[in-house]
Amino acid sequence: MSGEILVIGAGPAGLAAVRTAAAYGAQVVLIDDNRQPGGQYYRHPASEPLRAVHGDLFDEATRGADLLSAATSPNVTHYPGAVFYGFFDDGIAAFAHDDRITRLTPGATVVAAGATERPVPFPGWTLPGVMGAGAVQNLLKSQRTLPGRRILVTGNGPLTLLAAANLVRCGAEVIEVLEAAANRPPLAMIPRLLLEPGMLARGIGYRAILARHRVPFRSRHVVVEARGGARVEAAMVAPIAPDGAIDHARARTLSVDTVVAGFGLVPSSEITRSIGCEHVHDAGKGGWIPVRNAELETSRDGVFAAGECAGAAGVEKALLEGELAGLAAAMRVGAAKGAEAAAHRRRLQRRLARLMAFRTAIEAIYRPPASLLPLMRDDTIVCRCEEVTLAEARRWVREGVNEANSLKAITRMAMGRCQGRNCVPTLTRLIAAETGIDVAEVSPPRPRPPLKPIGVAALAADP
Repeated sequence: MSGEILVIGAGPAGLAAVRTAAAYGAQVVLIDDNRQPGGQYYRHPASEPLRAVHGDLFDEATRGADLLSAATSPNVTHYPGAVFYGFFDDGIAAFAHDDRITRLTPGATVVAAGATERPVPFPGWTLPGVMGAGAVQNLLKSQRTLPGRRILVTGNGPLTLLAAANLVRCGAEVIEVLEAAANRPPLAMIPRLLLEPGMLARGIGYRAILARHRVPFRSRHVVVEARGGARVEAAMVAPIAPDGAIDHARARTLSVDTVVAGFGLVPSSEITRSIGCEHVHDAGKGGWIPVRNAELETSRDGVFAAGECAGAAGVEKALLEGELAGLAAAMRVGAAKGAEAAAHRRRLQRRLARLMAFRTAIEAIYRPPASLLPLMRDDTIVCRCEEVTLAEARRWVREGVNEANSLKAITRMAMGRCQGRNCVPTLTRLIAAETGIDVAEVSPPRPRPPLKPIGVAALAADP
C-alpha cells in the first residue's frame, strides 16, 4: 500500500494537516485510534439526543464541522480505530486496523499524536472520584454528565480553569479552585498577552464565571491528600510557601466526593522518539518535544510534527501547526508548489510566531513550583499499572539505578497498559531530584513498538 502523505492522529492538528494537504491535491492516509475524528477537543456526544444537552456550551464539533469533514475528502483514506505500530526499515510505516497489519511507504509523514494529562501523584490519587481535568472535559462533552456533587478542582494551567468553569456552567457545586502557580503576569509579559485579545478575554471570562458563582479561587494552593473508603469523601488542601514548600501547618480539610486534578499536559512524543527524531526538554511545553525547523520538519527527513505532541499549547496552536505541517508535507511530495504555496507558508509562520509570543506569557503566568514531588509519601503509588510505590522507586535510585531504562527494567514501571504515560514524568523527576541533576538530563525510557496495545489477531495474521 502506498500513500503520498501519512497523517497520524485525527485531532485538531491532524485534521488541519489533512485538510490543507488534500486541498493542494495530495493523496493522504489518515489513521487514528478513535472511531470518530476530532480528538479530545472536537469530542462528539455519545448519542444524538445528548447533543442538545448543554449544546450551547459544548458545540466544538458543530463549529468544527468543516474541519471534521476533511476526513471524508475524496483525496483522503481514513482508517478510524487504527493503532500506529511503528516505522521500520526503508521508511515503511505500519498500523493495525480490523485485525490486520497494514504497511505503507509515505512520501511524507505528519505526526499529530496529541498529548496526555500530566500525572501528579499525591496520597489518595488512586481513589475512585479522583479524575483528570481532561477526563472531566471528555465526560462533559461526550456524556453530558457531572462527575460528582461536591467537587474540588486543583492543578496548574489553563485547562484547570476551563474545566472548573465548565463544571459550574453545567450546574456542579465546585467547592474551591486551587491553582499551584502564583497566577500573576510578570509586567514584562503584559504586552505579549495583548497580542491575542480574544484568547485573553476567554480566560478572563472563565474567572468571571467562577466569581459570579462565588467559587473561591486560590493561587499557590494544592491538594495534599484525598481521603475516603470506596471513593473520595474528603480532601486536604494546603498553601504553597514562597520557597515552594507545602505549608502543611495551614492545611484544611474539605468535604467533597470528587477531586478534579489537572496539572497540564505531557506531549505524546512516543512516535517521534521511537523513530529516532532528536528531542529537547522544554518544561513550559510539557516535557520532551521533537526539534523542528521553520516548516515543522523533525530531524528525520520527511517527518513533520504538529500540535500538542510537539509542545502542549492549546488548540489554536495545534490548528496552525497542523495547517503548516500539511502544507509543508504537500510541498515535500510536490503537490503544493509555486508562489502561492510559499506565500501561504509565510502567512502561517507569521501567525504562529505571534501566537507563540502570547503563549510565552501564559507559561510565565502558570509557571508551577519547582517540584510537586513533596506531595507524595513513601506509600504513595507512583505507577498504577504495576503498583510501584514511591519508597520502592526511591530505594532503587538511591542504590545507584539512576537511569530510566534500568529503573523500568527493575521495577516494571512503564511496562503496564499505559506504557508509562502515567508514571514516566514522575519517574524522571524522581531520578533528577535524588541525583541532583536537571530533569532535562534524564532521558525517558526508550519506546518500543507497538506503542499502544494491538490485538493478538492482527499480529497472528501478519505474515
